[in-house]
Order: sequence, then C-alpha cells, then structure tokens
Amino acid sequence: MLAVLSAGVAAEPIDFELPRIDGRAFLQLSAYRHRPVIVNFWDTDCPPCVREMPVLDRFASAHPELLMVGVTVSPKSQARDFLDVHPVAYVQLLGPAEPRGLLRRFGDPAGALPHTVVLRSGHSICATHTGEVDQQWLETTLQRCLVAAAPQASNGK
Repeated sequence: MLAVLSAGVAAEPIDFELPRIDGRAFLQLSAYRHRPVIVNFWDTDCPPCVREMPVLDRFASAHPELLMVGVTVSPKSQARDFLDVHPVAYVQLLGPAEPRGLLRRFGDPAGALPHTVVLRSGHSICATHTGEVDQQWLETTLQRCLVAAAPQASNGK
C-alpha cells in the first residue's frame, strides 16, 4: 500500500527520541532536521521486513545525503541477536514497548509491518509505504520528495 501525501498533509514536523539498539546514546530525530530521513519500522518475525533490509542498506549507502533509520518493534535482545546475524550499516533504534502510537504518528494506524516513511528536510511526511519496499520505490519516492521540497524558481512576475 503506497500513500504519497499532498502538500499541506502532515505538514507538522515529526520528532522522536529512541534508544539505539547497539547501546550507544539515544537518537533525537530533530537533530537531523536539515536532512531528509527514511524511517523503516520492522520486526524480526516479519519475512518482508527481513527481505527488504539489504535493499534499505544498499540504498542508505548510495545516498549519504539522507538519514536511514530502522525502528524495530521486537524486544531488544531479539533484535540484537538478529542484527548480529544480519548486520546493516544504517542506524537501528528500539521502538517503544507499545509501538502503535508511534506507528500511528508515522501514518500506520493499523500497525502493519514493514512500514516505511520518507520525511522531507524539516521532517514533514512526504510518503509512506506499508509492505515490502524495493529499490525502484525508494528511488522514485526520494526523488519526488526532494523535488517537492525544493524551492520553486521565480518567473520574475
């Protein structure tokens, strides 16, 4: 399911502060407000979540201008064990014990996984996708969101 939001929808910046799975400091999303962000909600017991992780990892490596963030809804020890076997280079965070409120804020009222959200610089939602993403969706959506966020040129009138 793809939802691309029109201008004016979800215009309020979204923020959160969540712990990193690796035990380092918390990540405050607003600290990266100047960068576009892709947030991917996942679970270790979700086959489409697992299949898309290498795609997200390659995409993050190819696009250093954005911040890629994974947010797991799995218990911390389960997520750590999973990432030890299936490592990714992008930031991994531990979602709250009850993730439905956070998922709702990111356009997923049903709490279905995987759920991916593209935030423009400034962190308003540009697009959401519930279900497995692929390279084409990521490229097309990021381009659309970056173009939509770019200032319009004046025509001199």
